[in-house]
Parts: sequence; structure tokens; C-alpha cells
Amino acid sequence: MVITQHKLGSGFGAHSTADDVLTGIDLSDMTALVTGGYSGLGLETTRALARAGARVIVPARRPAAAEEALRDIPKTEVHALDLADLESVRAFSDRFLDAGPPARRHHQQRGRHGLP
Repeated sequence: MVITQHKLGSGFGAHSTADDVLTGIDLSDMTALVTGGYSGLGLETTRALARAGARVIVPARRPAAAEEALRDIPKTEVHALDLADLESVRAFSDRFLDAGPPARRHHQQRGRHGLP
């Protein structure tokens, strides 16, 4: 099966940055949840969302590493979360839901991870 791609007409392209996309958008009343938000594309997404005013929550299996990567980015919070541990997922969910209004944006970084 061949699927033909068509331009969306958004005005953005292969060289657009996250800041280009968010120019003029005020996210100060938003909470964003960015999994993988402390490295690679997730870190760039976290930076852009924070610059646009969003409160950014970054779940991390390695919270110390995440805190180090995000230390100079305002409005970011690191919360422990190991997706391979159901108790960790439950604890994160409980903390997240108890903290206030739910996230209105979620950005998930997908990647391949080697098995230990």
C-alpha cells in the first residue's frame, strides 16, 4: 500500500523550530507533561514550552539527571516515574492528580531503549 503525503499548509517545515511554532502563543495558563523532557528533542520541547509560559512537568526514571538538565529552565518540575514499575506509575498519577488541574498538553518522546 502506498500512502501519498500532502502538505498541511501550516507554514512550518523541516527547518522550523519549536520556538517558531510557539511564536506569539501564551501558554501561561497551561500545564504541559513532557515525557523524555530532559534530553534530546524532549529537552528542546521543554525549553520551548517553558519560554512560552507553560508550567512543564517532566517525569523521570532518573530524577537527579533530569533536575541537572533542567536546572536553568524556569517553570519546570521533575517527578519520579519509572514506567516499568506499576507502583511508580500509580504514585506519579496520584501526585499529579492531587497537585491541581490536569495537564492540557502532553508531549511524549518515543525512543528505543535497550533492555538491561
